[in-house]
Amino acid sequence: VDKDLIDAYFWLKGPGESDGCSRTLPDGSACPTFKAACASRDSLGTRPGEPSAPEAGKWFDFQVKQLAANAKLS
Repeated sequence: VDKDLIDAYFWLKGPGESDGCSRTLPDGSACPTFKAACASRDSLGTRPGEPSAPEAGKWFDFQVKQLAANAKLS
């Protein structure tokens, strides 16, 4: 690849793929891969009414539905 033609590299993932688990998994157990340093007040799965987020790479139905609901049609 000619590096003069590249402006940036970025990671693209499929919508609905979890970025990582919340402290508690959807089944109620503790997430063994939870990283407190990655948690924030606005992380999906931390607010009332939001389901816990599954481990990274797993399907997160809530997230893909939220993305679809927030989509702006052109």
